[in-house]
Amino acid sequence: MKILLILFTLFSLSFSAQIDEFAREVSYERNYDKALKMAKEQNKVLMFVLVGDYCPWCKKFERKTLKSDEVRAEVKKNFIALVMDKYKEKEKYPKIFYGALIPVVYFIDPHTQKSIMETVAYMKKEEFLENAEDANGLFSKESKK
Repeated sequence: MKILLILFTLFSLSFSAQIDEFAREVSYERNYDKALKMAKEQNKVLMFVLVGDYCPWCKKFERKTLKSDEVRAEVKKNFIALVMDKYKEKEKYPKIFYGALIPVVYFIDPHTQKSIMETVAYMKKEEFLENAEDANGLFSKESKK
């Protein structure tokens, strides 16, 4: 029984490390407040990616979409990106973003902390890039008012 508990603990810790590893690889923030502050200072949309380590669609979304060169370039240019675990980090981001499904990406106006747009579920990079462009356009219109 003790061995099973140790294995379960190690297994759980390895999943947390996967989100950290992904965040380092694509230069996403891991702290909501820090990312929000950066987005305000740079007047960029906060792109909040909510995933779960156990979720195969989240892993596919990270690997095939968010890690693609085109998406990485777009995100770096126009967004402050944040990635968090829906369940393990639930107390570390606003309840309004608890969402029912994952993966979900909230495009957030950093000045109001309201979602401009959200995407739910796995999507290919082309579709994601269209959504990112739409979100950035909506933010630009709102910030000019």
